Amino acid sequence: MKQKYNFLPRRLTKEEVALAPMGWRKTISKYPTYRKKAMKEDKPGFNTLAATLLAAIVKNDKHLLDIASEMTNKDIPRHIYLSLVGSTLCDFGSRDDGMSMLREAAKLHPSHSILLSLASETDDLEEKESLSKNILNENPEDSDALRHLAYAKSAQGKHGEAEILIDRILNNEPDNVFALEYKGNIYFFGKKEYSKALEKYLKIDLKPKPISLQFKICRCYHLLDMLSKAKKIAKKIQGKLSLTYDLDIESANQLLTEILNS
Repeated sequence: MKQKYNFLPRRLTKEEVALAPMGWRKTISKYPTYRKKAMKEDKPGFNTLAATLLAAIVKNDKHLLDIASEMTNKDIPRHIYLSLVGSTLCDFGSRDDGMSMLREAAKLHPSHSILLSLASETDDLEEKESLSKNILNENPEDSDALRHLAYAKSAQGKHGEAEILIDRILNNEPDNVFALEYKGNIYFFGKKEYSKALEKYLKIDLKPKPISLQFKICRCYHLLDMLSKAKKIAKKIQGKLSLTYDLDIESANQLLTEILNS
């Protein structure tokens, strides 16, 4: 391996991938390809940036993000650099800097992918709704835009409209992992129909399943008095939670302890 790329891990472990944000999972699967192509780049370019950012996300290592920024900021199109680094910064909690970069990228090149990234990351519900609707004007069945619009509607208290949008996605893409999780959340947190929630969560075809999703499945088993299955998952994920839907991490870990002791 060339010395300048010795910071890129040869592989990302299943345990690390399970901890990564769900929104990155599809792209993370491309890491081996990006890494292989990065090895062949005459100078650090798109593949180096993509591979390093994915490694940063999976390993939760902001230093890798800094390396990627320093190595590639002058050698790839500005809008691509801004959109990729901006999205990654948002996931590391640097939302102001990340959103600033995404908005600059959108001004330079308002492509479909960049507008989707902006719609995904913005906390401004009106902006999220406007961006999603603009994308849907071009493609009325764009699943990502429908999902972001559903999130905006739900956050505004329009849960019925949000569910209709999610059902549109599932009608076109029955195995869409984001829509399945969202539908499961509607059953779990909104309707308290835990068996239906469990059905949706189990249908999500990701290997390994994200820790946050395993936690939801564990809770369903617990509430449905399927204790042996709940305990099996609780034992596996205890101490690994970094994100939950409705509980802080301390409360979530306390719940896992209660399940294990039940």
